[in-house]
Amino acid sequence: MHKPSAVIIGGSMGGLFAGNLLHRAGWDVMLVEKAASPLTSRGTGIVTHPGLREVMRLAGAQFENRLGIEISRRLAFDAHGQILSEVQLPQNFTSWSRLLNILLEAFPAERYHLSSGVVRIEDGDTKQAAKVHLHDGRVLQADLVVAADGNRSEARRQLFQAPPMRYAGYVAWRGLVLREALSALACERVGENFAFSQIPGEQIVGYPVLGADHQNTVHVNFVWYRRTSEETLRDILTDAQGRHHPEGIPPHLLRPKIRQQARDAAHAHLHPVWAEIVDKAPDLIVQTILDGVTDTMGTQRVALLGDAAFVARPHVGQGVTKAAGDALALVQALTAADQQVPQALAAYSRMRVPVGYKAVTMAQQLGAVINLPEPQMAPWATHFADPYNLIMETAVEIDGVAHTSSV
Repeated sequence: MHKPSAVIIGGSMGGLFAGNLLHRAGWDVMLVEKAASPLTSRGTGIVTHPGLREVMRLAGAQFENRLGIEISRRLAFDAHGQILSEVQLPQNFTSWSRLLNILLEAFPAERYHLSSGVVRIEDGDTKQAAKVHLHDGRVLQADLVVAADGNRSEARRQLFQAPPMRYAGYVAWRGLVLREALSALACERVGENFAFSQIPGEQIVGYPVLGADHQNTVHVNFVWYRRTSEETLRDILTDAQGRHHPEGIPPHLLRPKIRQQARDAAHAHLHPVWAEIVDKAPDLIVQTILDGVTDTMGTQRVALLGDAAFVARPHVGQGVTKAAGDALALVQALTAADQQVPQALAAYSRMRVPVGYKAVTMAQQLGAVINLPEPQMAPWATHFADPYNLIMETAVEIDGVAHTSSV
């Protein structure tokens, strides 16, 4: 009996969810990643959800008692330290690196290929296999190609009529700080809670996460949104040699002047505990906030997955959960169609496109309080100016995103 084959493009979260689920469903899977080393050093935190953890179990990930930290309290405070709102809302918080390592452990190492950049993709048809052409001249044939290569996806660019990503008018400064390096007040306010502060045009959130190491080191993760003009953004994304990095600048190429301007702004505008956390972050990562949509997630034999299809702003905390849900829906559609890939991808697209739009729309609503590019979003800016609404609706699981029965 023919064993169906799949090539997955992208070795990050979405690719590993798809790879693990397909492998366990009996597919011959090869995962290709353009980076030369494993993607386990990204310094960001992740809010996990019940649906995400359910898909992790289905994908064979062993994470019990080592995924993250349980935090119960959310609170918002102003620049003077006054607590504006607080609620009890238990959630599990982890680091990007830790979660990725757990998924890597579940995937066969011999099927994970680094330094394998993609130059061209042929999507095949009902009779012909898809083909993936790599930088080194290899051509991989497969019954299915899963493009899980993020918002710069080659498959999205080559094969799909999706509109370009749209800049939201603000950036996110991110970082991780060892909790033990923080003052008692910073630990009390941010190191033990999911904490929020905002002023016009800016919002910062922070929470503790487990690091990637096996000693369960606790870090504090922060995400600081700042309204930023396109001219200023270009300056931020330009390195000391004058090279512009429109798709994102590596932290080590940030000019010292830009890094210092961010730290100075934290002292000027935010409560001192936030300024301390930003100051003590060994690396500052700047993320351009984008909206990305598409009206289809499948061609003949190529599927878009995760951020290659839809990019929702980080406020909803659904990026990893959405990628996991896409992977689960894809495998279920393939099973239901008896591995008839074109039919399965059509069904997959019908299921997941509405979910992607839902996540993007909710993220835009949350972001309206930071930057209001369209008047029709004004009611949402008012809604999320209320600290209670902000802390109750940020990073909560959206029904259907994980494609499980948990919500």
